Amino acid sequence: MRVSVIIPCRNGERIVGDAVRSALDQTEPPAEVLVVDDASTDRTAEAARRAGARVIRTETRRNAGGARNLGVDAASGDVYAFLDSDVIAPRDWLARVLLAFEADSEIVGVGGRVTNGRPGLYGDLDLYLNHSEWIDDRRTSVKNLIPTLAIAFRKSAVGPLRFVETNLGEDASFCAAIREKGGKLWYDPAILMTHQHERLNARTFWRRQVDCGRTIYRTRVLHDRPGRVLVRYPILLFLFPHLWIVLGRMIRSGRASRAVILLPWLFVGEIARIAGFLQARRQFKRTGAFELPRKIEVRA
Repeated sequence: MRVSVIIPCRNGERIVGDAVRSALDQTEPPAEVLVVDDASTDRTAEAARRAGARVIRTETRRNAGGARNLGVDAASGDVYAFLDSDVIAPRDWLARVLLAFEADSEIVGVGGRVTNGRPGLYGDLDLYLNHSEWIDDRRTSVKNLIPTLAIAFRKSAVGPLRFVETNLGEDASFCAAIREKGGKLWYDPAILMTHQHERLNARTFWRRQVDCGRTIYRTRVLHDRPGRVLVRYPILLFLFPHLWIVLGRMIRSGRASRAVILLPWLFVGEIARIAGFLQARRQFKRTGAFELPRKIEVRA
């Protein structure tokens, strides 16, 4: 199988080169690495080209979903491997993806474990609040969702399907649509993706969790995801169900002491998520619609 690696990126001049190089330095090399520069205002395109990627640039901002759509339309491979610009893939990433596809024809998507590449308070908080479902290193399993931070799909499973043009839950919507068509999303913890999140401070931490809360509302309205009852009964948010889930996952993965240390900040993050959820709920009640895909204008 020929693999096309697709990296959406906006203002990632400092980090995109590392992602591109990790994609090229695979034991099973990809057929191509495409960086979709989402109307960056820095030198993202130049950095990506220097690292060895083919670059496509949007004229106006299209968000992560729209950038990935452009990459899919330009890709020539039998597999679409999505990699975020702030993620470094292990050298055996694509080899393990192809192994899974060859082992089971019902597997249509393969993703792996997430680890924090920016040790420290806000890097850990980002990992556990946003990616705790993908920190388990104990076993392979079938998942309902694997983030497009790093996941590979069979081209045949994607077909004409495309991402919603947003940064809020576009991966959840895409995975839901893939699963509705049939097939399994496979989680392989031996694939260890290193997330080098750039924007790590108190202000961006709060903003990111607010956006996550907005995403939770959007995806629970649109899809049969765990926690959908919160859309009908938002008062249940104040029981902090996600916080208990995160703490449980941390404890089961041997991180109990870290859970205790981070608990006050995890609580603050949950407050931000509730704020974002309620904000999205008010907006949806007022407008009755979410973002729709738009035409993408590009220049090569």
